[in-house]
Amino acid sequence: MLRAYLLIICNSEHKYKIANYFEKLDNVVNVDIISGPYDIVVEIIFETMDDLKEKVEKNITNIDNLMSTLTLIRSEDI
Repeated sequence: MLRAYLLIICNSEHKYKIANYFEKLDNVVNVDIISGPYDIVVEIIFETMDDLKEKVEKNITNIDNLMSTLTLIRSEDI
């Protein structure tokens, strides 16, 4: 299994709703609401890079109030 972290910037009024959405998804290990330049960190496990790309694109495309994301892949998995 490979592991990645999705850093999310969102409308702060909706961060709990967005975090709740990610908690319900398959392959999501952990979701944290944080302070700083990002609002939410989502930890994801996946089989291949293509699997990661598909899951991220499928699950973040239509989320209202999500402003920006950054996906980080754990270096020991590369």
